[in-house]
Amino acid sequence: MPQNHQSIEGVVKKIAHEHFEVEASLEKVIWFKSETAPEINLLEINPMTPATGDVLSFYFPPSDEVPYDLYLAEVTPEEWQKVLQSEIPLPEGWNLKNYQELSREMATV
Repeated sequence: MPQNHQSIEGVVKKIAHEHFEVEASLEKVIWFKSETAPEINLLEINPMTPATGDVLSFYFPPSDEVPYDLYLAEVTPEEWQKVLQSEIPLPEGWNLKNYQELSREMATV
């Protein structure tokens, strides 16, 4: 399958797998499925990340390896609980109605 025809789900699992490989403290990767655009919105839950009280996503443009717009944010487990309780807002376009949790085991390629 050519690089630019990778399924978005396959790319998400590959990114999660790579991040679990390099980040021993990473607990979960949350994939917020976009209903409007072919983009990848990932929230990584990591107790080692500095708490900011906000979900700040960083943008990465499409590349050969990830042929989709990628938005990546990192929060602590406590901040994730606050997101789930609607105490911390998600970035625009991300919502709790359509997300998938990836564990270290699930992201094994």
